Amino acid sequence: MIFESHLLSMVVYAALAAVVLALIRRPTPKARLRYGLAVFAIMVGGGLLFGWFMYLFTL
Repeated sequence: MIFESHLLSMVVYAALAAVVLALIRRPTPKARLRYGLAVFAIMVGGGLLFGWFMYLFTL
């Protein structure tokens, strides 16, 4: 594993995926930036929420 932290791995993956998706899905730089930031926030936020949801089953 490259990173010791799963959180850091998730954030790096989300950033790279958001950049690629923004570049191939939106035509203008402004739209790419907005779309990329939205995808990044959704991926990181969804991962954190899902992680907390899974944590409830370990109690």
